[in-house]
Amino acid sequence: MEVTHESSMRLFTEFARNPPKAPLMPMRPRHPDPYKVGGKDVVAIVRTEDRVSGIERAIELIGGVYPMVKGVNGEIVIKPNCNTDDPYPRDTHHNTIRKIATKLIKAGIKPEQIVVGDMAGKARGFPTRATMQNLGILDVVENLGLQIAYFEEEQWVTVKPIKSTAWPDGLKIPRRIYEAERIIFSPILRCHSTATFTAAMKLGVGLIDAANRDWLHDGVDFYKKMMEINLAYQADMVVADAMKINTGVRTDPEDEVSPGLIIASNNMVAADAVSVALLRKYDTARVKERPTKEHTQFTLARKLGLGSPDLDSIHLKTDNLTSDSDFTDTLDWIKRELT
Repeated sequence: MEVTHESSMRLFTEFARNPPKAPLMPMRPRHPDPYKVGGKDVVAIVRTEDRVSGIERAIELIGGVYPMVKGVNGEIVIKPNCNTDDPYPRDTHHNTIRKIATKLIKAGIKPEQIVVGDMAGKARGFPTRATMQNLGILDVVENLGLQIAYFEEEQWVTVKPIKSTAWPDGLKIPRRIYEAERIIFSPILRCHSTATFTAAMKLGVGLIDAANRDWLHDGVDFYKKMMEINLAYQADMVVADAMKINTGVRTDPEDEVSPGLIIASNNMVAADAVSVALLRKYDTARVKERPTKEHTQFTLARKLGLGSPDLDSIHLKTDNLTSDSDFTDTLDWIKRELT
């Protein structure tokens, strides 16, 4: 199904002009995080030549999916990066979704409890239905018997996080996200023209409606608004795919590098700290301009209580599934960036 800039902009504009009804709902209490070690967030870094085995090992290193799914009877939402229908590394690889979902099913979660959901980008992603089909995600959902959610077609609610000041009217988020018992993010890594970098903390932009997105991009307090989106829900696990990274300002193939890494964590800030350090190692456009911990997102994350990018707040676990002798150098670089 073809997705064009013109058709996407038209559909997005229509959605923004006719926002969904979104009743105000109380903020749901946060549930305990079963993965912390000595009060620290856990980040696994796995060097691999195979995405599937890399994800398997990374999730195993942070503690597996069992602690997260214990006692869960409702839905678990997997939130990919489906901004456009450009293939990986521009958007989430369909096999990443397949592996995460398969692990949940093996842990006892019924396929119909698993929802793969997103709302695509304005410039060339609408309708999300077409983008997910073109990325191969719909095939995975149908093959495994999962549910799929194109958020612009679904119900919405409004929430007002206590610490949020940049969203005076509250945030509209999908009811699916509001009611989800667990949420898993599966970001890719690259630079971004507005947000400096795309990883887990920016993935929440796909969880607000079109009118809110226009408000986000009105040129005022962008970073503050973007970071406060993450107060509206609780992301329980991040599985970031750094098998490949595009280091340029666009998606030119000549700018692709292949770190061959999978990064998994219980905390989006900790995951992004490692991810941004990796982006800087490869001189990624815009990201390389300042040290990892000096990026605005991390300063705001601390203030909002979302997490810390400091190495002494992270329990790092690593594994080299290849014979890559440079893996140690990569780890040393990341540690220096976060120290």
